[in-house]
Amino acid sequence: MNSGTPQPVAMAMPVVLVLMAAAVPWLDPAPAGAHAKGMYRTRQEAERRASQLNCKGVFAMGGAWMPCANEQALHKALQNE
Repeated sequence: MNSGTPQPVAMAMPVVLVLMAAAVPWLDPAPAGAHAKGMYRTRQEAERRASQLNCKGVFAMGGAWMPCANEQALHKALQNE
Protein backbone atom coordinates (compact mmCIF):
# COMPACT_ATOMS: atom_id res chain seq x y z
CA MET A 1 0.00 0.00 0.00
CA ASN A 2 1.14 3.50 -0.75
CA SER A 3 0.86 5.61 2.42
CA GLY A 4 0.56 8.76 0.32
CA THR A 5 -2.73 7.65 -1.26
CA PRO A 6 -5.84 8.11 0.90
CA GLN A 7 -7.66 4.86 1.54
CA PRO A 8 -11.45 4.69 0.97
CA VAL A 9 -12.12 3.86 4.63
CA ALA A 10 -10.02 6.78 5.84
CA MET A 11 -11.80 9.10 3.40
CA ALA A 12 -15.24 7.93 4.55
CA MET A 13 -14.51 8.31 8.27
CA PRO A 14 -15.24 12.09 8.48
CA VAL A 15 -18.55 11.54 6.68
CA VAL A 16 -19.49 8.76 9.10
CA LEU A 17 -18.60 10.93 12.10
CA VAL A 18 -20.71 13.83 10.80
CA LEU A 19 -23.69 11.52 10.23
CA MET A 20 -23.33 10.05 13.72
CA ALA A 21 -23.18 13.53 15.26
CA ALA A 22 -26.29 14.53 13.31
CA ALA A 23 -28.15 11.50 14.70
CA VAL A 24 -27.44 12.31 18.36
CA PRO A 25 -30.46 14.65 18.79
CA TRP A 26 -32.71 11.86 17.51
CA LEU A 27 -31.34 9.55 20.19
CA ASP A 28 -32.10 12.00 23.00
CA PRO A 29 -35.23 10.85 24.85
CA ALA A 30 -36.22 14.38 25.94
CA PRO A 31 -38.05 15.34 22.72
CA ALA A 32 -40.03 12.13 22.95
CA GLY A 33 -41.09 13.01 26.48
CA ALA A 34 -44.59 13.91 25.39
CA HIS A 35 -45.09 10.46 23.94
CA ALA A 36 -43.64 8.78 27.01
CA LYS A 37 -46.06 10.76 29.18
CA GLY A 38 -48.98 9.85 26.97
CA MET A 39 -48.55 6.11 26.42
CA TYR A 40 -50.42 3.58 28.54
CA ARG A 41 -50.65 -0.21 28.51
CA THR A 42 -54.43 -0.33 28.83
CA ARG A 43 -57.36 1.59 27.43
CA GLN A 44 -58.63 2.21 30.97
CA GLU A 45 -55.37 3.91 32.02
CA ALA A 46 -55.53 6.14 28.94
CA GLU A 47 -59.17 6.99 29.70
CA ARG A 48 -58.23 8.03 33.25
CA ARG A 49 -55.45 10.23 31.91
CA ALA A 50 -57.79 11.75 29.32
CA SER A 51 -60.10 12.72 32.16
CA GLN A 52 -57.19 14.36 34.03
CA LEU A 53 -56.18 16.24 30.88
CA ASN A 54 -59.78 17.35 30.20
CA CYS A 55 -59.81 15.79 26.76
CA LYS A 56 -62.19 13.26 25.26
CA GLY A 57 -61.51 9.81 23.89
CA VAL A 58 -58.47 7.58 23.54
CA PHE A 59 -56.62 6.09 20.59
CA ALA A 60 -54.26 3.18 20.01
CA MET A 61 -50.74 3.64 18.68
CA GLY A 62 -48.19 0.89 18.26
CA GLY A 63 -49.75 -1.43 20.81
CA ALA A 64 -50.16 1.29 23.44
CA TRP A 65 -53.12 3.46 24.35
CA MET A 66 -53.00 7.24 24.37
CA PRO A 67 -55.44 9.74 25.88
CA CYS A 68 -57.44 12.29 23.86
CA ALA A 69 -59.10 11.87 20.48
CA ASN A 70 -55.84 11.97 18.52
CA GLU A 71 -52.17 12.85 18.78
CA GLN A 72 -52.74 16.53 18.02
CA ALA A 73 -55.28 16.83 20.84
CA LEU A 74 -52.93 15.01 23.21
CA HIS A 75 -50.04 17.37 22.47
CA LYS A 76 -52.30 20.38 22.98
CA ALA A 77 -53.57 18.99 26.30
CA LEU A 78 -50.03 18.26 27.50
CA GLN A 79 -48.93 21.81 26.62
CA ASN A 80 -51.82 23.21 28.67
CA GLU A 81 -51.00 21.02 31.66
